[in-house]
Amino acid sequence: MKSRGVSNTGPRNVQLGQVVESFRKQGVMRLLGGEITKLRHGLVEITAKNRPGFSQQDGFVHAGIMATLADNCAGYATLSRLPSGSRVLAVEFKLNFIRPGIGELIRGRARVRRLGKTLSVCEVYVEMRQEGKWVACAWGSETVYCIRAKED
Repeated sequence: MKSRGVSNTGPRNVQLGQVVESFRKQGVMRLLGGEITKLRHGLVEITAKNRPGFSQQDGFVHAGIMATLADNCAGYATLSRLPSGSRVLAVEFKLNFIRPGIGELIRGRARVRRLGKTLSVCEVYVEMRQEGKWVACAWGSETVYCIRAKED
């Protein structure tokens, strides 16, 4: 589990740093071999290599794998906008599967669209790398509960 594509400049380093630290502690991302490939204020991308253990009965990437990536991206996109020491939990998500998951890499991406005091709303995407290009497989939205740390 790695973190690439992390922006280390600017006043928001602490917020981005808490995302990287939380990601390192997460067993499910370690299990999937996920790595942060893009991390910006309000935007997270996580990529993993597709492998046989991700497949459902017909050989496509299982919907649960796609949902897990989308969920993690939304949580971390939200966390990147919160004060250091904050935490997040999923409240609800809706994921529309528009194409079977076929390809060598799987990538989830989320962007915060609305950040309130206690809830964040994110748009989420899942793509597969097929023959050298990224192809959309799922998109949707997630509502995230924000457990804000007290700001100094």
